[in-house]
Amino acid sequence: MKRPFLVALAAVLASGVFADTTQLLGGGAGNVRAVNALSEVGLSELEMQWSRRDFQDATTGMVFGFWPSYTISNTIDDPFGWGWFDFPNDPVTITTVDSLVSRGWPATFQVPNYLFRQGGVYSNRSANGDHSVLGPTWIKYDLAPNANGWAVHQVKIFAWDIRDVIHKASGTKVASFSDTAAPQTIQVYVASDDPNMANDPNGDANWTLVGTLSKANGTIPNTCEWNPGTNNTFGECSAALLDHLTNTQFWLDPTNDRYYSIVDLTAMAVRGVKHVALRFPHGNQYGADATLAASNRTSSSLRYTNYTDVVVIGGSRVLGDIDGDGCVDDTDLARVLTAFGAVCVDCPEDINKDGIIDDIDLAIVLTQFGAGC
Repeated sequence: MKRPFLVALAAVLASGVFADTTQLLGGGAGNVRAVNALSEVGLSELEMQWSRRDFQDATTGMVFGFWPSYTISNTIDDPFGWGWFDFPNDPVTITTVDSLVSRGWPATFQVPNYLFRQGGVYSNRSANGDHSVLGPTWIKYDLAPNANGWAVHQVKIFAWDIRDVIHKASGTKVASFSDTAAPQTIQVYVASDDPNMANDPNGDANWTLVGTLSKANGTIPNTCEWNPGTNNTFGECSAALLDHLTNTQFWLDPTNDRYYSIVDLTAMAVRGVKHVALRFPHGNQYGADATLAASNRTSSSLRYTNYTDVVVIGGSRVLGDIDGDGCVDDTDLARVLTAFGAVCVDCPEDINKDGIIDDIDLAIVLTQFGAGC
């Protein structure tokens, strides 16, 4: 008869139970590492900096604006009295535009704060009159701290303007439109080390391109487009987009993955990642519209490329990988040995989740040693 220890070990190894994944950027995790500044000298706006400071939610009274780290917890403490606070779990009440209420939407509903704020890249020239794309532009993020880096599974980007598409800030706003545009293309890069923070990730050997999202391949939604026949200053949202949001009942679950553009890295076994970068090589979805450029529309808010939320998901998919870097190695073994004998709940070193770090957890690491590496 097998000893209880061997039976327990065999059961865990056969179960296929993996260590938990975690959110490495977004929801308070991670931070902005660096951005490039391609605006002409003397202009007050730079890429990834403020562009709109005075939008106020008519229902809650909260004020929102562009901010370079809006995808994560801001450290700003409202120094100018604008009412900007970063409480990612506090919902914002939406007063739905009439054109969506007529499609069956509720007159009001709530979305998370981080999906209602707006951020953007200053992506199209306006001062010199040619309205060409200003770029490429990029932003780099640090993931949640991990000395050995992380195994990254997904990069999720909410790449359209929720604020204008669904929200009525006044009684006169009845139709869905956008006064900023979704990106034309987003290139996603990862790195274990970034010694040259000012470098464009493209061409820097420390960075690896792991995915491309674009309007062309359908991974970034074709959001709202300017219609010169209506004399509308801003982009009018297509029926296809409104139908998608209606048919999928956006108001019931606005953070569902179906509304994000996603790069899935699970099959790539990307390990040891400490930094993620987004690169915008082509400006926004209005940037290639010659009629729009000729009409000076890009001299107003349409020169901005918008994306609202960025989330990076990672952690171990390998049994025995305690630190989530994708490899069962000396670090994981050392952590079990250091914590050996401890009684705890949800400790990562308690691999079989029986409430104590013991010989079974140690045996799992030794049995799995080298897995994923």
